[in-house]
Amino acid sequence: MIGKLCLMSLPTLAPLAVPALGQSTDFFPDCLPPEEPYLPVEDDALARYAELIAADFERYFSEVTRYFACMDATRQAEFEQARQVSEQHRRFLDRLDALGFSSKATAGRTP
Repeated sequence: MIGKLCLMSLPTLAPLAVPALGQSTDFFPDCLPPEEPYLPVEDDALARYAELIAADFERYFSEVTRYFACMDATRQAEFEQARQVSEQHRRFLDRLDALGFSSKATAGRTP
């Protein structure tokens, strides 16, 4: 659900998220950091737009909290994905070994 919140915050960019070949689309959040608030250099602009600037800072802190949650969820999902791929790799090596082709598992290496 965290990933969906991240996508909902930037709906126009969501269609651009395309998973890599073989990657699951069940959990593919688009965790984008929030835009930093603009802080004018001039004092008169700061005074004139103080309420807008304050609201922009509040928006930033709210969005950055969701961003961190999205990143945490993505990290957790990627660790789980890596665990599953590691298990597939182990089964692959076991099958090659059972077939007597364990030397074929050294991709990129010359025996």
